[in-house]
Amino acid sequence: ANFSKTGLKFGSLILQAAMGQRASKRDGRRSIATPGSSFLNGAARPESKAEEPTTPSIKVQYPFRCEDRSKIPDELLEGPFEDFGISEDVYATFYLLARNATPDMYSISPFKNPDVRIAWLYLLFIAGSQIFVILAITVPGEELKVLYPPSVQNSTTWIDCGNSTAVAALHQKGLLSFPSRESCESAASPAFEVDVRGQTVMMHTLETSTEFYHQVFASGNATVFLLRFICCTWVFSQVYLQEFRSVRALLRYHDFSRWFLPLKGEEVRNSWAICIPIIQYMVLQCITIVSFLVICAFDEPFDIVMNSLAFTFIAEVGSVFNDPLVHRMANTCIKDLPEGYPVIKYLYPEYQLSNAVNDDGTYTDGGWYICEEEEKAGLLSDYRVRHNEAAYPQQHRRAKFLEILIFALPAFCILLGAWHSHCREEPNAKECHLEHLRFPRFDL
Repeated sequence: ANFSKTGLKFGSLILQAAMGQRASKRDGRRSIATPGSSFLNGAARPESKAEEPTTPSIKVQYPFRCEDRSKIPDELLEGPFEDFGISEDVYATFYLLARNATPDMYSISPFKNPDVRIAWLYLLFIAGSQIFVILAITVPGEELKVLYPPSVQNSTTWIDCGNSTAVAALHQKGLLSFPSRESCESAASPAFEVDVRGQTVMMHTLETSTEFYHQVFASGNATVFLLRFICCTWVFSQVYLQEFRSVRALLRYHDFSRWFLPLKGEEVRNSWAICIPIIQYMVLQCITIVSFLVICAFDEPFDIVMNSLAFTFIAEVGSVFNDPLVHRMANTCIKDLPEGYPVIKYLYPEYQLSNAVNDDGTYTDGGWYICEEEEKAGLLSDYRVRHNEAAYPQQHRRAKFLEILIFALPAFCILLGAWHSHCREEPNAKECHLEHLRFPRFDL
């Protein structure tokens, strides 16, 4: 039996030589190194649904699989190892597509590659819709007529625009742009005429709405304040424990890819992909700040709870839309590959043995993907990584200030909003005048 297997293997080698050694790209043992070739090694699978390979490769004294030990870089074997994953949201999926793009395989440009247009569409829709929602509820309607922030209070004031004292009082409260009769008559609507000491006076109706950023902590009892604290905690937990963790994982993956790709013979390309987690972080920071201000402005319990739930959904909307995108890209084959390349998909989101093992049971030494039981750095899937973070520089740790800002900036905005709302109600208060504020002095 052993003699027969040896003969079959020898015969297959002769057949490959006769065909010009057109080895599978998944095998990673090509005689000519081409850009992007190592990506294909573990990811390629026949388009037909073949069974997962079950024959293990030869494993002598190593805690990892290999066919040729010399093809495994020593840097990949430095343990101990741990696994980490990136969140499956639209930002992470687009980052992977951009990071894995090589000239030998596909372009991430939507003008050159129609297959990736759907990924660009998802990214622009998610990021654009999140930013638009925040702008729609923060930009005053007087500046952009199509955007109106939520109003906390609506009031109606009857005023005689000819009474300069009453007009000045409304201007001081911020209800009129200028303390003049013309400004009053343009902002108010004529209501009715009254007889005042023998003179006919036209009374005007001034309807005003108080935006949320003018009423931060302006009203409410102990129960309302406690409810605001609870709802702000809900939103912040979602943003920090889940969404910010996604940003941090992408930055961590970015460091890994910069170290891992050169070891696999690849050039690090598309460094601009680091902008994706930065954009995601900026959107999350805006959502957190605006949600805190809105929650702390309303004094009706139902409004407080519903606003907190709405902002929680806005923060995680990228994860909701990710499944259709992943399904589409995981079932789309890369077109116009060089001759001799097998069928390759854009994404491999799930761990499969066939990512690292050929159909004949041989291991792909030059592949990006590894098996679950191996003690070696590599990809378990596109979203899961096994690594030793002591083996390469951890540049993402320098971004510690991003984590500090996500705590400090919303708290600062809440304090600033409360001070602004208080001074709007009591403009003559001492603490509302900068010349009366005392700041600590530092003698150098």
